[in-house]
Amino acid sequence: MQTLRRACLACLSWFAVSHDPAHANPRQPVPAGFEDIALGQVEHLEVRLLGQSLGLFPVFVRPDDVRLETPEALAQAIDERMEITRGDPAVVSLASLIEALARPMSRNGHLACDDVGTGTECRYLETDSAGVILDESQGTLELFLSRAWLPAKRAYGPEFHVNSPGSENALIHAQIVNAATTDRYRNLTVMGNGALGISPASYAGFSWSLVHSSYVRRHGDANAVPATSASSLGGTQATLDSLYYRYDLGPRHYVQSGRMDQRNLSSTQGGSFGFTLLPVSRFDGARIGTSQAYVNEAAESLGSSLTVLLTREARVDAYRGHELLGSAYFPAGVQQFDTRYFPQGSYLITLRIFEGDTLVRTETAPYTKVGGGASAKGTQWFVQAGRVVDRQGHTRHSEQQRHGQRFTFQTGLRTGFGPGFTVTSGLVWLQSSAYNETQIGWQREFALGRLTTTAALLSGTDGARGNMQSVSFSNGVGVSLYRYQMRDAACRGSATAAAAAGTHFGCYDVLNASASTPLGKWQAVAGYSESQSFGQRRPWVADGPEDPWPGADRGGGVSRTLQTALSRSFRWDKLVINTRVGGYHRRQDGMARRETGGFASVSLSVHRPAAAGERRSTYASAGADVRTGGEGNRSATTDYHGTYSMVWDDASRRELMLSLNANERGAGNATLRGAIDGRYGDAHAAVSRSLLRSNGVGGDGQSSFVGGYASSFAVSRAGLRVGPAMLSGEPPAAVALVVDGLDEDDSTGGAAAMLQVGGRSLPVDFGASALSPVSGYRAHKGEVSEAHEGETDHSVGLVRGAGQYDYFLTPGRLKVHRVAAGRVYTYVGRAVGPDGLSMENARVLSVVAPPLDAQGTFLVESQQRLTHLYLLDGAQPMRCELTVTERQDVIHLTGVTQCDHVAQQALPESLRAQLRVRRLLGEAPSRPRQQAAVRGIGIDEH
Repeated sequence: MQTLRRACLACLSWFAVSHDPAHANPRQPVPAGFEDIALGQVEHLEVRLLGQSLGLFPVFVRPDDVRLETPEALAQAIDERMEITRGDPAVVSLASLIEALARPMSRNGHLACDDVGTGTECRYLETDSAGVILDESQGTLELFLSRAWLPAKRAYGPEFHVNSPGSENALIHAQIVNAATTDRYRNLTVMGNGALGISPASYAGFSWSLVHSSYVRRHGDANAVPATSASSLGGTQATLDSLYYRYDLGPRHYVQSGRMDQRNLSSTQGGSFGFTLLPVSRFDGARIGTSQAYVNEAAESLGSSLTVLLTREARVDAYRGHELLGSAYFPAGVQQFDTRYFPQGSYLITLRIFEGDTLVRTETAPYTKVGGGASAKGTQWFVQAGRVVDRQGHTRHSEQQRHGQRFTFQTGLRTGFGPGFTVTSGLVWLQSSAYNETQIGWQREFALGRLTTTAALLSGTDGARGNMQSVSFSNGVGVSLYRYQMRDAACRGSATAAAAAGTHFGCYDVLNASASTPLGKWQAVAGYSESQSFGQRRPWVADGPEDPWPGADRGGGVSRTLQTALSRSFRWDKLVINTRVGGYHRRQDGMARRETGGFASVSLSVHRPAAAGERRSTYASAGADVRTGGEGNRSATTDYHGTYSMVWDDASRRELMLSLNANERGAGNATLRGAIDGRYGDAHAAVSRSLLRSNGVGGDGQSSFVGGYASSFAVSRAGLRVGPAMLSGEPPAAVALVVDGLDEDDSTGGAAAMLQVGGRSLPVDFGASALSPVSGYRAHKGEVSEAHEGETDHSVGLVRGAGQYDYFLTPGRLKVHRVAAGRVYTYVGRAVGPDGLSMENARVLSVVAPPLDAQGTFLVESQQRLTHLYLLDGAQPMRCELTVTERQDVIHLTGVTQCDHVAQQALPESLRAQLRVRRLLGEAPSRPRQQAAVRGIGIDEH
């Protein structure tokens, strides 16, 4: 909007200074109508330093030089970005930096080359203090500081991260609520994870969970659960998983004390050990060891695959004990459960598979999630000691209750040998036994793809034995193999040995294998799963970690499943057609015979993106599945399904979906799902109703509900702020954006700025704030920018605080951006005097704007809405009433505006008090204005 003004300044600088000093002429007189510009004007320019935007700052611009109006604010912004005053005060201090920025500086506009390749001195300025290059075409002010003031940096960046400048201590907490209900079972799980910052190198961390579950027993369940007089089972269980204090002894070592589990040991915070077999239990005590939390390298959380083999569309719920970690809907096939949000560590996952709200089977699989990758460099170690704390409700008899609190000593070592080769070994010593796990990992990039292998071996003095092997290869063709075997003393069937065992691991054999490859235009996938559990039948405990589902496996059993499938997707006009064919063979304990069958499916889908000016997009699909086989059933069955969803994506993302399923026997299922991702949390819910029929005869109906809500909050000296969900289970930190309010009373609302961290954008209104939680000890990128959300009649400009940022925050630290923003209302029109002639070269009094052109055309920008425009035509003030006849985006078109004479004393007091207006009125020449006849060019009247 300021292009004309900058062009005028460029012309004036040419008049003021001759190009050749040897032929310099006396200073040329300022052209008529440009006197106010020659004296200088305040403009808001984007100030950049070494390619980074520091924000918009007021700058007093004259034809010869520029002067920063707020050097203190600019110096603060520089110091927050680069910490140049944190070093030797003899080199530069904050006061000396402000003094250098406050001096008038030459414009150096000739160095703002259009093309960097046009000269060797383009866009660079050598200075011993501070200097600038004013780029008229871009509206930016490039700032340059003395080399001695800039902090020295390595070519590859710092070796270790440090806390982002300006961060502060806070209590930051992330919470998740998951719920699942059926007609007979209910589960409500609440989990929390928080950190309280104490210093830049220390914090107090904690995590907790609250689980309430209940199950209504029916007479037909007598074989599935112990027959008791109670008609319902369940209870409420509260667990304090961790509560500890951590202090970092520099960037390489740390000490920690309190209640801890293995989570920190499974991430870069404690060494990325990732034991899969060793019983590193939760304990109350102390730990000391190495850390890679500050190392400047990309850390990636890696989790073992969680494969689900499905023969038809189903819902899969993943549990860790009582805790519901997530739910997902899958079509038939070999599916991978999304485990990105699962906590780090090693534990057993229970998968409950529902088909039409009916639990069809339950599977158990070991799971391991490790942060930092398998190729972490250097040698890492830890030593910890304390008393083991069992999970509440896990003790099953008096012997275990006697050992519920027992001393333990644990240590581990991890080191690398050559590229991609690591060896990890850990020792756990208890009063009655000791265990060792040794793990070897190898990762290698080949021309054909990436190969990752891991092998682990466990041995215990009480006879416990275990081993694990995993191999994966990926490069278009994907192959994975996972084998897990565990034996404790109870597996031998001896009650005496089982009672003497230090730790109960269970008796498991698990084998998972999968392969996928493209076959022409088709994608082929095959999977095999085998699981076996045996040993002494464990007694049922009503308030224990297991739930009394009908048919739940609490004794021995073997399950084997083999499944193959071919799939292809292609387009036909606007339709997307998906096809899938496959077969399966399954044998499970409790089945009268093996189950062998096949399936084929076809679906049609269409996606309609949001139209211009709208926010809603839609998606619709319909299809049919044909299956053969089944327990005692060789005939083919057909299922029909349809889905329709709507998505609104603006300040928050909202989704509403309806899905219907039915088969040829008259049974059916309807599900209504909704989700919203907003500034104050992410919520989702699904309600379904199933009608069961057998041989055309009506049956019972079943209902179910699954839902969840995840959010975060931060408490600091400024108060409480609520934010969206945190997408990890690590100790949290946070970034906040605060936008100053406007002085004017305005009820129109509208976003002022956007905070984007980790790929998620949060709009912030004037006078409001937003919170974005992030993982502590991790590097993040973010940006603060102007908002462009919704339909508004104004544009928004950030006066200061805009730009891109790099963050690194330890847990419990909060980085707050405080920005000032203003609304800009733009008016375009043509002014005519009482005689109907154009007001040529009239100057604007209401706001800082260029003089009107020969047709009386004006373009003015104001921070407030204007109902009148005051002009100075020669020596005569004029009052023009603005009536908006049309609006194009944020441009208000006023057409031809009639102006009337007004006395100087009749001007608004707020206007006459401005120094700029008083100067213009005092310098106004006593000459008649030059009017031009109204011509057919210019802005049409609307």
